[in-house]
Amino acid sequence: MESKRIARLARDAFLKEPLFEGFTDIRKRPQIRLQAILMSLFAMPLFGRRSLLSNDRHARTSHYKKLFGCRRKMVASDSTFARVLKWLYPQQVKQFLLGFLQRFEQHDLLRKRLTPKGKLRRLGILDGSFMGGHWLATLCLAGKIDYPVMVERYHNQGHELTAALKIMKEAAKVLGKLRPELWLLDALYFTKTTIAVARRQHAHLLFKFKNADYRTVTADASNLFHYFGGDEELRGWDTQRGCRWRLRKTLDHYAGYPLQVVELTETYPKRKRDRTVISWIVTTDLELPLEEVREAGHQRWQIENGIFKRISHLTGTKTFYFKDHRQFFNLLRLFFAAMAVLDCIMWMLRAHTLLFAALRVGIKDTWLNVFSRIEEVLGRLPCAFADLV
Repeated sequence: MESKRIARLARDAFLKEPLFEGFTDIRKRPQIRLQAILMSLFAMPLFGRRSLLSNDRHARTSHYKKLFGCRRKMVASDSTFARVLKWLYPQQVKQFLLGFLQRFEQHDLLRKRLTPKGKLRRLGILDGSFMGGHWLATLCLAGKIDYPVMVERYHNQGHELTAALKIMKEAAKVLGKLRPELWLLDALYFTKTTIAVARRQHAHLLFKFKNADYRTVTADASNLFHYFGGDEELRGWDTQRGCRWRLRKTLDHYAGYPLQVVELTETYPKRKRDRTVISWIVTTDLELPLEEVREAGHQRWQIENGIFKRISHLTGTKTFYFKDHRQFFNLLRLFFAAMAVLDCIMWMLRAHTLLFAALRVGIKDTWLNVFSRIEEVLGRLPCAFADLV
């Protein structure tokens, strides 16, 4: 009974219907269904496969073939995976990545509270990265799950801001009412153009950085706090991170836009060095409470820790090299979609406390540990992936 319930929850996150109906197969006489090939690629982060070759080896096992109801000697080979990724239409892969929006919204997974009593907010995190020889800018919707919903390529390190602004402008059209209400950004994006784009969409921005001299508003605030103190001050203890914190706030303007300028000082008593960390947070949302300002500053790191580092850990994207950017970005978008589904499965399982405890049977609830148990459950069902492809 528990196995069936676990399988039902896992399948619910997969939408309980074919996932890859929107893809065009350009092959004349295909021996392997395109949907089966795409499902095998999509499942790589779930199984922790870090290369096409390791996926090839896995695709030859009887256990894996049973999931697909496959009677061939393998589901698909690494060379087949590479060829398909080269001719897939990028626009169709983009639409596939966006295709989980409404499902996640039905479960209210795309909003979160920054503090226990705070209001539900739609948060968007923009950042750039370098993976597998390619530069990319990514928009992550940071709700109850992390959903990397849009990703764009740029040619070299100096073009990150241009690519990010393109994403910000397209987000209003592509995401509609699900677009971010508060953008969490680093110092690179602290420009008049970025603020203007967001405010035209009736969204707010929050920037976090370390150097007070980076902008005049923070340099002036630093002098004000040093000699006179802040207009408002708040202190507390963060149990989760194990640090004391102090917030000092003043108001200012930048390029005609009113701002909250906040100095955040955090002291970590258990550290051997760098115990005191001072950072600056600037936001256009004048009504954002100070405790939420601080938490939003920490949430900006979700895209680094929860997306970039995790996708590299699960699938090896930092060293997963394709010279052809079309192959790489087609694969990366499939991986990002799988990551969002992965988070959805975990959220659903954690919502069922007793079922989750039965699934874990004492193991630490890392993704690879939990999915190894889900894989065991799915393996008991004949052709578990077959009707998804």
